[in-house]
Amino acid sequence: MTTTTGNTTGTCFRVLLRMELHPGREKEFEEAWTAGADVITSQPANLGQWLAASTEEPSVYYIVSDWTDEAGFREYELSETHLEHRKRLHPYRKSGSMSVMTVIRSMTGAAAGA
Repeated sequence: MTTTTGNTTGTCFRVLLRMELHPGREKEFEEAWTAGADVITSQPANLGQWLAASTEEPSVYYIVSDWTDEAGFREYELSETHLEHRKRLHPYRKSGSMSVMTVIRSMTGAAAGA
């Protein structure tokens, strides 16, 4: 991605996971996710990741990860490393879904420079 005065042009591949947890397992899940987060961020194609808790739905979390391109993400997704990481989080998961997208443009907000 190329930065120009607070605006970013170019693309990255973004993965958005929605996970509904078994109620009461939130703290354990957060700890397990944090303990294994470097599995994702150490991948050569990974640009970063975020964990967020829904403020509207109890026991729902969102995991966002950005990748240099779809091929880099898919290579990781099919790897044994991914399967092992997924197994670690599976006991907390009641249901989930995945959405993938290409980021076309991003804008930095005024508060980011404060």
